[in-house]
Amino acid sequence: MLFRDIVLVFFGAGLGGVCRWGIGIASIRLLGETRFPFATFIANLVACALIGAVIGFSLREFSVIGVPVKLFLVTGFLGGLSTMSAFGLETVVLLRRGDFAFAGMNVFMTLFCCLLTLWWILRATES
Repeated sequence: MLFRDIVLVFFGAGLGGVCRWGIGIASIRLLGETRFPFATFIANLVACALIGAVIGFSLREFSVIGVPVKLFLVTGFLGGLSTMSAFGLETVVLLRRGDFAFAGMNVFMTLFCCLLTLWWILRATES
């Protein structure tokens, strides 16, 4: 692990987090307070689109997107914006490899286990 890599991830994550916060503010200004979590949905959708573009361009034969750019954009910025992009990419990679059982297991385990854990911890700590 290089110090340069730490700095790239650190600043990327900071910018991604600020953008996530900005999406939250903008969604409230544009849509008002709603029952549906539009800010999270929008952040997840944007992050998935961006990770698709970054990884797609990085797979081209003469790509200028190397490890430092991926550390800043994918690990840092998109990690700060939304981890849904990493989850989506990993699931799509499994599907493209034909690992349908692992893709399904990833979706099920991530949603079920994470939601169950959140519910359990929230319940245990709220009172």
